[in-house]
Amino acid sequence: MPGRVLLFCWALVGWTMLSTGLLAVSPVATPSTAFATADPPAFLTAIEEVPLMSGLTEEKTPALNFDKPDGRLVETYAYGKLAAEDAAAFYRAVLPELGWYIIDGLVFSREGEMLRIDLIPEGHLLVVRFVLSPNSSQ
Repeated sequence: MPGRVLLFCWALVGWTMLSTGLLAVSPVATPSTAFATADPPAFLTAIEEVPLMSGLTEEKTPALNFDKPDGRLVETYAYGKLAAEDAAAFYRAVLPELGWYIIDGLVFSREGEMLRIDLIPEGHLLVVRFVLSPNSSQ
């Protein structure tokens, strides 16, 4: 009888731990899940194909936004209290999933366009500059 009680107790503990997630096997984090948040991902208003990292706020009006005969030219900014390393890791992980190819550092290319991301620390804020242009002009 004590063996059955002990077995029952272990089964109960195991079930409790499993149901609360303590024993659940979680998948290895991939770039898409490593930066996942509860909210749906936001994208830049000025450049709809580029996600806005959680913690960044986009400037309301882009610094530059017009179409050229050979493509778009857009410059916009976002800012937040983030580490430059975190922002760089986010964009290096997420943009390739959206079809952007890494050219060098934080310079990406996709469908004839080039995206350059500059990370500018200013005091306690990080300013992120996004420049989208035709591939031939950068």
